[in-house]
Amino acid sequence: MGKKMIDIEGFREYLYEEEMSANSIDTYITGVKKYSEMFDEITKLNLIAYKKYLIDNFKPKTVNNRITAILRYCQFKNIPMKLKQVKEPKKTHIDNVISAEQFEKLIAGLKADGNERWYVHVMLLAKTGMRISEALRVTKKDVISGSVTMYTKAHMRTIYFPESLIHDIMPYLSKIGENETVMQTHKGTPITSRGVSGELKKYADKYGIPSVVVHPHSFRHFFAIEFLKRNSNIALVADLLGHGSVNVTQIYLRQSQEQQKAAIDD
Repeated sequence: MGKKMIDIEGFREYLYEEEMSANSIDTYITGVKKYSEMFDEITKLNLIAYKKYLIDNFKPKTVNNRITAILRYCQFKNIPMKLKQVKEPKKTHIDNVISAEQFEKLIAGLKADGNERWYVHVMLLAKTGMRISEALRVTKKDVISGSVTMYTKAHMRTIYFPESLIHDIMPYLSKIGENETVMQTHKGTPITSRGVSGELKKYADKYGIPSVVVHPHSFRHFFAIEFLKRNSNIALVADLLGHGSVNVTQIYLRQSQEQQKAAIDD
């Protein structure tokens, strides 16, 4: 096999044409850039040396992300190459998820302050299990109809809006246009995922809730955990969350580290 100089920009264009998300592209480009800082050609010996460097300096998840990136680059360049990933320690608990008590505290604070807009934003996330990227696209018309089918890359899934949620947030919905997004800024313009994260951290601090558990994805976890308390059908939860496999959904059957410790102490 001849020498293969590292083509960062060509790889970036390839990933873009593969319709990968911006975050995934950034992750892959970072991994290949780190490799190119050490080596200017793809060889098995170089890959093994790179892997050893990663293991010595990074956590297993980062190591595997970087390995995936360089192997994807090899695929891009049609270089037949294999490199084993490292085993990641399997978690027996879930962390950084808002508890039912913390959720009620957040909701009570928003209500007490008359903060209708953020009350609706939080309820929309917590009662549907949507990803923030999906929630930002939901319009009033979608909610009123009771469901919406979302298309992302080659995938599609249907998101359902409970009747209780629709009734609860109807006063807010009556103030916006049919085709307006439900989640928006105080000026009535679309809000970004970063904007949502920043505002949630602010309200966490205001109401005395650890900010580490108040983030957009936390409400997706919260939805799954609360659903499983009422219905143990994990296959249904996997469908509702848009998971390709119930193996991904299994994590929601675990308790938090604090809950596990409390159970042992009892």
